[in-house]
Amino acid sequence: MANLKVNYCGVEYRNPLILASATPGWDGEAMKCAAEAGIGGVIPKTIGPKQDWAAHPRNGRIFLHRYNDKPIGMINMELFTTKTRDEWIAHDLAIAKSGGATMHISILAMPDPDDTAKLVEEIQDTGMADLLELNVSCPMPASTVGMHIGKSADRTYAQVKAASAAAKIPFTVKLTPNVTDMVEIAQAAEEAGANGITISNSIRSFAGVDIETGHPYLRGYGGYTGPAIKPVIMRHFSEVAKAVKIPLSAVGGVMTYKEIVEYIMLGATTVQCCTTVMWNGYGIITKIINDLDAWMDAKGYKSFDEIRGIALPEITSVEALAKEPAKFAVIDKEKCVNCGICENKCFYRAISEGDGCRVADHGKCDGCGLCVQLCPKGAIQLM
Repeated sequence: MANLKVNYCGVEYRNPLILASATPGWDGEAMKCAAEAGIGGVIPKTIGPKQDWAAHPRNGRIFLHRYNDKPIGMINMELFTTKTRDEWIAHDLAIAKSGGATMHISILAMPDPDDTAKLVEEIQDTGMADLLELNVSCPMPASTVGMHIGKSADRTYAQVKAASAAAKIPFTVKLTPNVTDMVEIAQAAEEAGANGITISNSIRSFAGVDIETGHPYLRGYGGYTGPAIKPVIMRHFSEVAKAVKIPLSAVGGVMTYKEIVEYIMLGATTVQCCTTVMWNGYGIITKIINDLDAWMDAKGYKSFDEIRGIALPEITSVEALAKEPAKFAVIDKEKCVNCGICENKCFYRAISEGDGCRVADHGKCDGCGLCVQLCPKGAIQLM
């Protein structure tokens, strides 16, 4: 039987799945539900200062995107928890911890790094936190906190340096794709003493316009999550995974056990989920963990160390790909069943019927690889 335990930043989790800091971790009871469903760790809704610029404690408007009747993403304008910092510390953290999952507490970076350090001390002194996650990139409205810190390598460095000096337990840093170069920010966090990095926060987005009325679905910009953002997050995640040495936690589009495996193959130690719980309830956690366990057993893997990062060496940049010699399709006549799918779908009209099977014209083939993906019999390779 596979061992699903992972060690992230020196702390053991019973499995790599973590409840991300968002609506499903709204209070202690919610996090206890996730823990009892089998999740490895829980991250409460971010603990931070009272936002005097907000007229109300939260904005919970959500717009669900569908494609062909299938949900693919969600824009959430919820800003922060209705719980005060004192309520979290005095009441909800203890309830959450009673569920048995590792406690990975999210705190919001303050404008002044010294105030961030004080919050680190205050949370760790509760004895409830196993790790801390410093959020320097929450897609908040215009303020002195959130992604306005995470956009700057220098400001991120200052925040992490102060938190590092105050921390007696491991702490990680949560970054966002709403920056120009996430690698630069991640390297600044690593240099300043972060024990790990979470990639990524939600993507700042707009819900769209109702063409019948001319009104926007939501009046403001919100955070976009769900399967539709996964390709964007995986790009950033893989770039950072190749650039830093500290362990990583992935979040973005995790709906099933398959996404957990993908992220681990890109170098993740833990993987966070949120949208799937909002859409399917806490019971989906149990299914994901059971499916992950079954997949590991079916493959004969004893631990995640056997697959962590195995995909990274095969990923390269567009610039590097452009310098590689041209490839072309070669069709195995023994496997080809002459179905014609490759010929019909080829952009370059490089494949045609001949000699009892399809043949590729190497003078026309651009090596795009589409035919390789489409062939139902695996009869085509790029050479």
